[in-house]
Amino acid sequence: MNELSAKDKEIARILQKDADITNAELAKRIELSPSAALGRVKNLKASGTIRGIFAKLNADQLGYSLHVFVYIKLSNQAKETLTYLEGAVKMNTRVQDCFRMTGEYDYALRLLLKDTSELEYFLTHELSRIPHIASIRTEVAMKCIKQDTSITL
Repeated sequence: MNELSAKDKEIARILQKDADITNAELAKRIELSPSAALGRVKNLKASGTIRGIFAKLNADQLGYSLHVFVYIKLSNQAKETLTYLEGAVKMNTRVQDCFRMTGEYDYALRLLLKDTSELEYFLTHELSRIPHIASIRTEVAMKCIKQDTSITL
């Protein structure tokens, strides 16, 4: 873990809110020259602190309004079982997030789907084909109250 300087934290906070900001505007806001600001951004990328700069699409506007949480319990904890499931999940574009969990379930997934027929397809044709899944629990979100990708620095 890298400890960020105050300037680097400021850069990261600004870019989390507006990744489309010009380098000149960023430099002005953090009171550095454009070349110094650009150098700091490059260093943050090179160190892995900034993993990418992307556009946040409006899921509802694109027809993706169904947020589903899927909880998976495996029949065993063999390394091969975990590796296979994680590989399959990483390749599935419907899966937005995947977490290895403690407690009753081994994994929690968050899906973003268009409708319940897409959920049914995912469960019956994709997830059910993964070996060693002992049980699956799904929950459908009624409303998204807050969704944030930023990290408090």
